[in-house]
Amino acid sequence: MTILRVGSFSFRLHPGALLVTLLAIAIMVKLGFWQIDRGQEKQMIIDRHAEAEQLQQPNAEQLRALADAPDTRIAVTATFDQGRYFLIDNQILHGRAGYHVMALAQAPEFSPVLLPVNLGWVPAGINRSELPDVELPEGKVELNGRVRVPSERPFMLQEQTFAAPDSWPIRIQFPEIDKLNSALDLNLAPIILLLDEENPLGFPREWPVVVMTPHRHYAYAVQWFGLAIAALVVFFVASRIRAKAKSYEE
Repeated sequence: MTILRVGSFSFRLHPGALLVTLLAIAIMVKLGFWQIDRGQEKQMIIDRHAEAEQLQQPNAEQLRALADAPDTRIAVTATFDQGRYFLIDNQILHGRAGYHVMALAQAPEFSPVLLPVNLGWVPAGINRSELPDVELPEGKVELNGRVRVPSERPFMLQEQTFAAPDSWPIRIQFPEIDKLNSALDLNLAPIILLLDEENPLGFPREWPVVVMTPHRHYAYAVQWFGLAIAALVVFFVASRIRAKAKSYEE
């Protein structure tokens, strides 16, 4: 035991309790700073999204380079491969489960590269073994939207494996472009075009810039810092009470 005197107050500090309290405070402070970092990252995404307003019309080389320029707005005239497309599983829209339809756009200016295009959401059926019947836009279509770069290693319960299918579409959990190219002998661009919500093609879609705003992250940071301060206050109050009680008994 250690006795700490501050002015007219005395505290009996238990080493174990002190260690646990300091550890808890350190964790909460670290979580507070992590929330601040996340808020700053979200603000950067919002700023980048606001700045990327000029439409580009890329060729094949530029299309690949867009992997380093997420949120870039592009416009292309293309046709869709009617025989091949992907259904991205576990997508929720307004509380309903379904799929995102990822079609493959082809155009002379970026041939032989195929541009994956997320056309939006379709509902899942009651029977999970039956995939929804999707009709892709036919003929030449005008596509405009923003570049999304898929995560290289998304969190999934198990790794995806792909094999040449007997029939299309293919249901996937996440568009791992490199794996799809290798397993299915495709030449997909390393990006996905999120079709603008205002474009009349495709299916219902909502593309929020960020799921959680920077201000909410900052609010969580304040909460974590507040909890750290509260833990310190509670520790000293509890230590003082125990010390007074002991002195009274003596």
